Amino acid sequence: MIAKKHGAPFVVELKPSKKLQRLIIVIHLIALGASVVNSLPIAVKLAIGAVVGLNFKINCPRLKIEQRKIRYTEKLGWEISDGGDFEAVAILKSTVVTTVFIFLQMHNKPTILIANDALREDDYRQLIVKLRMTVH
Repeated sequence: MIAKKHGAPFVVELKPSKKLQRLIIVIHLIALGASVVNSLPIAVKLAIGAVVGLNFKINCPRLKIEQRKIRYTEKLGWEISDGGDFEAVAILKSTVVTTVFIFLQMHNKPTILIANDALREDDYRQLIVKLRMTVH
């Protein structure tokens, strides 16, 4: 019986992304603007604005310190680490892959938005190829 050889694991470490930080700022500014120009009572507008501001204050700093790794091996498939041990994930075929962003959708996990500046150019390209080859 011949043992099947498995290639080296594909591992990438996501770095903080300036593009993603800018996108989050723009989205929050749009939400804040919408909370001001709507026809709701002023108390509701203030409450919505406060929630949007609080969400921004909590989530924006996390983008600067995020420590996430993605790994693929033929034997174990896709795995993700949020700074600890790798955890197996099932990548859905509804994942959207573009040259600027990857919307990585997983079964029973929140979607991960990966900007192309979170990885070296070659690693981002390899991730796109690996996703297209392995997600069915």
